[in-house]
Amino acid sequence: MRVALLSAASINGMITGGRGRRGHELESFLGTPREVVAHKAEIRRRHGAILVGTGTVLVDDPTLTSHAVPGFRCVRATLDRTGRIPRTARFFDGSARTLVGTCDETPREYLDFLAERGVEAVPSGEEGIDLAAFLAGLKERGITSVACEGGGVLHGALLEQGLVERIYLLVLPAVLDAGSVKLFDGTAAAARLRLEGVERAGDYLWLEYAVI
Repeated sequence: MRVALLSAASINGMITGGRGRRGHELESFLGTPREVVAHKAEIRRRHGAILVGTGTVLVDDPTLTSHAVPGFRCVRATLDRTGRIPRTARFFDGSARTLVGTCDETPREYLDFLAERGVEAVPSGEEGIDLAAFLAGLKERGITSVACEGGGVLHGALLEQGLVERIYLLVLPAVLDAGSVKLFDGTAAAARLRLEGVERAGDYLWLEYAVI
């Protein structure tokens, strides 16, 4: 399983305009050029699925299908051990193959709901989600690469557990609220990176790193 982090962060390491603010609001706030958005979509299409954390689904209510093109099947995934995601969330709209990491303590009612909606529950632990087990479950279901778009807690946990192979980072031409969501949060461990690509797009900068 190949795991990459795909994110955009201000020069002070923040990925949203403030706590509880939707990440995609930054595109309109900054007037993000089309070529930057297109490059993000192209990176998404290199991977078998897009992964986000429960918090991102709750705040952003994403579909994760903006990178769709003819002949390409969008696949999205998240983790939700207690069934926190609203039943009305766009994540369950049937527009793309959808997988949700669960565990032994996930409520039966929620598992039944996922099954009714055609969402694939991926058993990934007992009392909590084991990220390695979740990724193994995705691989068993034919998904061999994942681009994770956070948030910061999920980024940090994947990095801390040595599960990240590559990082694609878009450096935003902005300084954002220092109390906002960080690029890496929680238990993120120190990691050494090797710079493998740099691309400028106006005031924006794409950086590609391999995790050593």
